[in-house]
Amino acid sequence: MRLFQHAFLLLLLVLLSGCDQQAMFEKFIPKEEAAIAKQLLSQLAAKDFASIESQLAPSDRSASVRGALEKMAALFPAEEPRSVHTVGSNTSTVNELTTYDLTFEHQYSSTWLLTNVVLQRRDGHVTVLGLHANPMKQSLEEANRFTFEGKGPIHYIVFALTVAVPLFIVYALVLCFKTPIARRKWLWLLFVALGFFQLTLNWTDGAFGIQPISFALLGAGFVRAGPYMPFIFNVTIPIGAIVFLARRRSLAARSTS
Repeated sequence: MRLFQHAFLLLLLVLLSGCDQQAMFEKFIPKEEAAIAKQLLSQLAAKDFASIESQLAPSDRSASVRGALEKMAALFPAEEPRSVHTVGSNTSTVNELTTYDLTFEHQYSSTWLLTNVVLQRRDGHVTVLGLHANPMKQSLEEANRFTFEGKGPIHYIVFALTVAVPLFIVYALVLCFKTPIARRKWLWLLFVALGFFQLTLNWTDGAFGIQPISFALLGAGFVRAGPYMPFIFNVTIPIGAIVFLARRRSLAARSTS
Protein backbone atom coordinates (compact mmCIF):
# COMPACT_ATOMS: atom_id res chain seq x y z
CA MET A 1 0.00 0.00 0.00
CA ARG A 2 2.83 2.40 0.86
CA LEU A 3 4.52 1.68 -2.48
CA PHE A 4 1.26 2.43 -4.30
CA GLN A 5 0.92 5.73 -2.42
CA HIS A 6 4.49 6.73 -3.33
CA ALA A 7 3.89 5.93 -7.00
CA PHE A 8 0.63 7.89 -6.93
CA LEU A 9 2.36 10.96 -5.47
CA LEU A 10 5.20 10.68 -7.99
CA LEU A 11 2.76 10.59 -10.89
CA LEU A 12 0.95 13.65 -9.56
CA LEU A 13 4.22 15.56 -9.22
CA VAL A 14 5.08 14.78 -12.84
CA LEU A 15 1.62 15.87 -13.97
CA LEU A 16 1.96 19.17 -12.14
CA SER A 17 5.47 19.98 -13.36
CA GLY A 18 4.35 22.31 -16.14
CA CYS A 19 7.00 25.02 -15.77
CA ASP A 20 9.83 23.00 -17.30
CA GLN A 21 7.55 21.78 -20.08
CA GLN A 22 6.54 25.37 -20.87
CA ALA A 23 10.20 26.46 -21.02
CA MET A 24 11.00 23.59 -23.38
CA PHE A 25 8.00 24.43 -25.56
CA GLU A 26 9.08 28.08 -25.84
CA LYS A 27 12.45 27.02 -27.28
CA PHE A 28 10.80 25.47 -30.33
CA ILE A 29 8.67 28.50 -31.25
CA PRO A 30 10.10 30.34 -34.30
CA LYS A 31 10.29 33.85 -32.88
CA GLU A 32 10.35 35.84 -36.15
CA GLU A 33 7.47 33.91 -37.71
CA ALA A 34 5.45 34.09 -34.49
CA ALA A 35 5.83 37.88 -34.52
CA ILE A 36 4.65 38.01 -38.15
CA ALA A 37 1.65 35.83 -37.29
CA LYS A 38 0.69 38.02 -34.34
CA GLN A 39 0.92 41.12 -36.53
CA LEU A 40 -1.42 39.47 -39.05
CA LEU A 41 -3.91 38.70 -36.29
CA SER A 42 -3.73 42.30 -35.08
CA GLN A 43 -4.50 43.46 -38.62
CA LEU A 44 -7.40 41.02 -38.76
CA ALA A 45 -8.83 42.32 -35.47
CA ALA A 46 -8.45 45.89 -36.79
CA LYS A 47 -10.20 44.88 -40.05
CA ASP A 48 -7.16 45.89 -42.09
CA PHE A 49 -8.05 43.39 -44.80
CA ALA A 50 -5.99 44.99 -47.55
CA SER A 51 -2.74 44.46 -45.62
CA ILE A 52 -3.58 40.81 -45.04
CA GLU A 53 -4.55 40.19 -48.66
CA SER A 54 -1.25 41.64 -49.86
CA GLN A 55 0.58 38.94 -47.88
CA LEU A 56 -1.48 36.03 -49.18
CA ALA A 57 -0.10 33.63 -51.75
CA PRO A 58 -1.16 34.79 -55.26
CA SER A 59 -3.23 31.64 -55.79
CA ASP A 60 -5.30 32.47 -52.67
CA ARG A 61 -6.24 36.02 -53.67
CA SER A 62 -9.82 35.59 -54.81
CA ALA A 63 -13.08 37.47 -54.45
CA SER A 64 -14.26 35.11 -51.68
CA VAL A 65 -11.27 35.85 -49.43
CA ARG A 66 -12.58 39.25 -48.28
CA GLY A 67 -15.84 37.70 -47.06
CA ALA A 68 -13.99 34.99 -45.14
CA LEU A 69 -11.74 37.59 -43.51
CA GLU A 70 -14.74 39.69 -42.50
CA LYS A 71 -16.41 36.70 -40.83
CA MET A 72 -13.23 35.92 -38.87
CA ALA A 73 -12.73 39.56 -37.87
CA ALA A 74 -16.24 39.60 -36.39
CA LEU A 75 -15.14 36.94 -33.88
CA PHE A 76 -12.62 39.32 -32.26
CA PRO A 77 -14.10 41.28 -29.32
CA ALA A 78 -13.96 45.09 -29.50
CA GLU A 79 -11.17 45.32 -26.92
CA GLU A 80 -7.46 44.65 -26.62
CA PRO A 81 -6.66 41.09 -25.51
CA ARG A 82 -5.40 40.67 -21.98
CA SER A 83 -2.83 38.20 -23.27
CA VAL A 84 -1.84 36.30 -26.40
CA HIS A 85 -0.03 32.99 -25.88
CA THR A 86 1.48 30.66 -28.45
CA VAL A 87 -0.12 27.29 -27.70
CA GLY A 88 0.90 25.33 -30.79
CA SER A 89 3.89 25.35 -33.11
CA ASN A 90 4.89 23.05 -35.95
CA THR A 91 7.66 23.66 -38.48
CA SER A 92 8.34 21.53 -41.56
CA THR A 93 10.72 21.95 -44.50
CA VAL A 94 10.29 20.30 -47.90
CA ASN A 95 12.24 21.25 -51.04
CA GLU A 96 13.48 24.60 -49.65
CA LEU A 97 9.93 25.51 -48.57
CA THR A 98 9.50 25.96 -44.83
CA THR A 99 5.97 25.92 -43.44
CA TYR A 100 5.09 27.29 -40.00
CA ASP A 101 1.81 26.25 -38.41
CA LEU A 102 1.25 28.49 -35.37
CA THR A 103 -1.68 28.49 -32.97
CA PHE A 104 -2.45 31.25 -30.46
CA GLU A 105 -4.81 31.69 -27.54
CA HIS A 106 -6.22 35.19 -26.97
CA GLN A 107 -7.67 36.02 -23.56
CA TYR A 108 -10.33 38.72 -23.30
CA SER A 109 -12.39 39.96 -20.36
CA SER A 110 -15.11 37.33 -20.74
CA THR A 111 -14.03 34.99 -23.52
CA TRP A 112 -11.12 33.31 -25.26
CA LEU A 113 -10.26 33.03 -28.94
CA LEU A 114 -8.16 30.31 -30.56
CA THR A 115 -6.44 31.43 -33.75
CA ASN A 116 -4.24 29.65 -36.26
CA VAL A 117 -1.84 31.11 -38.82
CA VAL A 118 0.00 29.09 -41.47
CA LEU A 119 3.02 30.78 -43.05
CA GLN A 120 5.42 29.67 -45.74
CA ARG A 121 8.97 30.95 -46.23
CA ARG A 122 10.98 30.61 -49.41
CA ASP A 123 14.18 32.51 -50.22
CA GLY A 124 13.53 34.84 -47.30
CA HIS A 125 10.03 35.76 -48.48
CA VAL A 126 7.04 34.91 -46.25
CA THR A 127 3.53 34.34 -47.55
CA VAL A 128 0.31 33.55 -45.70
CA LEU A 129 -1.25 30.18 -46.49
CA GLY A 130 -4.06 30.17 -43.94
CA LEU A 131 -5.89 32.03 -41.19
CA HIS A 132 -8.46 30.57 -38.78
CA ALA A 133 -10.26 31.76 -35.63
CA ASN A 134 -12.56 29.94 -33.21
CA PRO A 135 -14.16 31.28 -30.01
CA MET A 136 -13.80 29.27 -26.77
CA LYS A 137 -15.61 29.32 -23.43
CA GLN A 138 -12.47 28.65 -21.41
CA SER A 139 -8.71 28.60 -21.84
CA LEU A 140 -6.92 25.53 -23.16
CA GLU A 141 -4.96 25.32 -19.93
CA GLU A 142 -8.20 25.07 -17.96
CA ALA A 143 -9.91 22.77 -20.46
CA ASN A 144 -6.96 20.34 -20.55
CA ARG A 145 -5.83 20.49 -16.93
CA PHE A 146 -5.44 17.24 -15.01
CA THR A 147 -8.42 16.84 -12.70
CA PHE A 148 -10.86 14.14 -11.59
CA GLU A 149 -13.73 16.64 -11.59
CA GLY A 150 -16.49 15.49 -13.93
CA LYS A 151 -14.62 12.34 -14.93
CA GLY A 152 -16.30 8.98 -15.39
CA PRO A 153 -15.42 5.41 -14.35
CA ILE A 154 -13.13 4.88 -17.35
CA HIS A 155 -10.86 7.72 -16.16
CA TYR A 156 -10.54 6.23 -12.67
CA ILE A 157 -9.90 2.75 -14.06
CA VAL A 158 -7.24 3.92 -16.51
CA PHE A 159 -5.52 6.08 -13.89
CA ALA A 160 -5.45 3.18 -11.40
CA LEU A 161 -4.02 0.88 -14.07
CA THR A 162 -1.42 3.50 -15.04
CA VAL A 163 -0.11 3.24 -11.48
CA ALA A 164 -0.72 -0.47 -10.85
CA VAL A 165 0.60 -2.01 -14.09
CA PRO A 166 4.16 -0.55 -13.81
CA LEU A 167 4.30 -1.60 -10.13
CA PHE A 168 3.22 -5.11 -11.08
CA ILE A 169 5.84 -5.27 -13.85
CA VAL A 170 8.60 -3.96 -11.55
CA TYR A 171 7.62 -6.59 -8.97
CA ALA A 172 7.84 -9.32 -11.64
CA LEU A 173 11.15 -7.92 -12.92
CA VAL A 174 12.70 -8.13 -9.46
CA LEU A 175 11.56 -11.74 -9.09
CA CYS A 176 12.79 -12.54 -12.59
CA PHE A 177 16.19 -11.07 -11.81
CA LYS A 178 16.45 -13.16 -8.63
CA THR A 179 15.10 -16.37 -10.17
CA PRO A 180 17.71 -18.78 -11.58
CA ILE A 181 16.88 -19.36 -15.26
CA ALA A 182 19.00 -21.79 -17.24
CA ARG A 183 19.03 -20.12 -20.65
CA ARG A 184 18.59 -16.64 -22.08
CA LYS A 185 17.48 -14.93 -18.92
CA TRP A 186 17.82 -11.53 -20.62
CA LEU A 187 15.00 -12.47 -22.99
CA TRP A 188 12.72 -13.15 -20.04
CA LEU A 189 13.68 -9.82 -18.46
CA LEU A 190 12.84 -8.01 -21.71
CA PHE A 191 9.56 -9.90 -22.09
CA VAL A 192 8.54 -9.09 -18.52
CA ALA A 193 9.43 -5.39 -18.90
CA LEU A 194 7.01 -4.88 -21.80
CA GLY A 195 3.25 -4.57 -21.95
CA PHE A 196 1.25 -5.41 -25.06
CA PHE A 197 -2.10 -4.49 -26.65
CA GLN A 198 -2.39 -0.78 -25.84
CA LEU A 199 -5.41 1.23 -24.73
CA THR A 200 -5.14 5.05 -25.00
CA LEU A 201 -7.36 7.59 -23.25
CA ASN A 202 -7.63 11.32 -23.90
CA TRP A 203 -8.04 12.65 -20.36
CA THR A 204 -9.89 15.79 -21.49
CA ASP A 205 -12.69 14.41 -23.63
CA GLY A 206 -12.62 10.73 -22.69
CA ALA A 207 -11.94 9.54 -26.24
CA PHE A 208 -10.13 6.22 -26.27
CA GLY A 209 -8.59 3.92 -28.81
CA ILE A 210 -7.11 0.46 -29.02
CA GLN A 211 -3.83 -0.48 -30.72
CA PRO A 212 -3.63 -4.29 -30.89
CA ILE A 213 -0.10 -4.36 -32.31
CA SER A 214 1.85 -2.22 -29.86
CA PHE A 215 4.02 -2.45 -26.76
CA ALA A 216 5.15 -0.13 -23.97
CA LEU A 217 8.05 -0.25 -21.53
CA LEU A 218 6.76 -0.94 -18.01
CA GLY A 219 3.28 -1.31 -19.47
CA ALA A 220 1.76 2.14 -18.94
CA GLY A 221 2.37 5.88 -18.98
CA PHE A 222 1.14 9.18 -20.34
CA VAL A 223 2.25 11.79 -22.85
CA ARG A 224 1.39 15.41 -23.54
CA ALA A 225 2.18 17.11 -26.85
CA GLY A 226 2.62 20.49 -25.14
CA PRO A 227 1.79 22.43 -21.98
CA TYR A 228 -1.65 23.35 -23.39
CA MET A 229 -2.50 19.97 -24.88
CA PRO A 230 -4.54 17.16 -23.26
CA PHE A 231 -2.94 14.32 -21.34
CA ILE A 232 -2.98 11.04 -23.25
CA PHE A 233 -2.82 7.99 -20.97
CA ASN A 234 -1.83 4.59 -22.30
CA VAL A 235 -2.17 1.21 -20.59
CA THR A 236 -1.16 -2.23 -21.85
CA ILE A 237 -1.61 -5.82 -20.68
CA PRO A 238 1.49 -7.03 -18.78
CA ILE A 239 1.55 -10.34 -20.64
CA GLY A 240 5.25 -10.96 -20.01
CA ALA A 241 4.92 -10.46 -16.24
CA ILE A 242 1.82 -12.68 -16.07
CA VAL A 243 3.45 -15.49 -18.07
CA PHE A 244 6.65 -15.34 -16.03
CA LEU A 245 4.87 -15.46 -12.67
CA ALA A 246 2.82 -18.43 -13.90
CA ARG A 247 5.99 -20.29 -15.00
CA ARG A 248 8.42 -19.07 -12.35
CA ARG A 249 8.56 -22.28 -10.33
CA SER A 250 9.01 -24.49 -13.37
CA LEU A 251 11.78 -22.23 -14.72
CA ALA A 252 13.61 -22.32 -11.39
CA ALA A 253 13.19 -26.09 -11.07
CA ARG A 254 14.47 -26.62 -14.62
CA SER A 255 17.62 -24.60 -13.91
CA THR A 256 18.52 -26.70 -10.85
CA SER A 257 17.82 -30.08 -12.45
